[in-house]
Amino acid sequence: MRWMSMIAAFAVAVAASSAAFAQRPEQRIDQPLSRSLNWFAFVAADDIREACRPGGRSRIRLVYNALWEEQVRIYELFLQPDGTAGLSIRVLANQGVVTNVVIYNLNDVEAPWGTRRAERILTPAETGDLMGLFQASAAFGPPRDGMRLPDNDFWWTVASCRNGVWGFQAYHYPTDHFANAKFIARLFALDGVKVPINRPRELEPAELRRNFLAPANRDRADRWMLVVGKDGLRTR
Repeated sequence: MRWMSMIAAFAVAVAASSAAFAQRPEQRIDQPLSRSLNWFAFVAADDIREACRPGGRSRIRLVYNALWEEQVRIYELFLQPDGTAGLSIRVLANQGVVTNVVIYNLNDVEAPWGTRRAERILTPAETGDLMGLFQASAAFGPPRDGMRLPDNDFWWTVASCRNGVWGFQAYHYPTDHFANAKFIARLFALDGVKVPINRPRELEPAELRRNFLAPANRDRADRWMLVVGKDGLRTR
């Protein structure tokens, strides 16, 4: 991911700070300069998995990759003992656009690649309905071992810890598995971020778009791919 490395190096030169590493995992992806160092672990939900034990917090992290350079939507669901849930939504846009960006102030250096966000509390009825849709979608696993998730495709990942039980699932468009993910429409309906949802569309296979880039994009050496294992992302 060449451009990510370049941005990370720039961050060191500008900030010379370790503050990004002291943040909570969900905060690290808010700042693009630290996102480059934490993204794969964030999608894998290493932090949730490590803390998943009986008596601990029950939570779910969903990542909707709608072509990395176009849009990524992140949903964090914090389940509460009273049946309610806190829902945090973040939207990343234009991750691959690093040209034609005008920065007028050093404090705005991260603005073009920042996040838009919204939060809301779900009632017990809303939470129960959403959990039922997760169950009906096999969202708690197990995933298909060996599934490949290219950065320039549409896909979802779902990482969860429920009552001390870890789970992971992935859906890659346009498979039947993706089409049968019943929770997607409900999450989109709950999404209050004022950024239009980048919905799946028909594309050439990712391998063709990866190997035969348009001349203007031939410097895109930052392509990446995640590989799903038996109960999470494989170690890269």
